[in-house]
Amino acid sequence: MTGMVTRKMDFPLAPRRTQWDRDRAEAAVRVETGAVDAPNAAYAGCFFWHDAAADRYDSYELLYCDVVEGEIKAVPRAIFAVAGLLEGARGGTTIPRADQEAIKAVVAEWYAEMADEFGDASIVVPWAGRNSRFWRTR
Repeated sequence: MTGMVTRKMDFPLAPRRTQWDRDRAEAAVRVETGAVDAPNAAYAGCFFWHDAAADRYDSYELLYCDVVEGEIKAVPRAIFAVAGLLEGARGGTTIPRADQEAIKAVVAEWYAEMADEFGDASIVVPWAGRNSRFWRTR
C-alpha cells in the first residue's frame, strides 16, 4: 500500500455541534467536488489519507469533511472520530504506521485550530502529554 497523507487544508470549520454521518457526508462531498464518476483532487482533500496506488472511492480513508450550508467544511466530530481511530477505537485502522504518525500531525493542527476557533483550551489531541510535541500551552 502506497499511502498519501493529505496536508492540512484550508477548509473552514463547521460549527462545533454539527452532526456527523460519514456515509451521507461522503455522498455530499462527491457531488460538491465534482467526483461523481471518479475521485479527483478536490475529493482527495476531504480525506486524511488515500492509497495512491489505487484510484477508487474505497481507497480513500478518514473522511473529515461534509457539505455544510452549501460549502465543504471540516467537521469537528469527524476529526474527533479520526483521532479515536488513530488511538485504536473501533479496531483502529490498517493504514501503515508511518502514515498514521503523519496523519496525527495533521490532526493535531486541526485540534489547535478548533481550540482557537472555539475558545476551548481543553481541545487537545488524545495522544498529547506534557512531554509530547502535540501539547499546547495557553
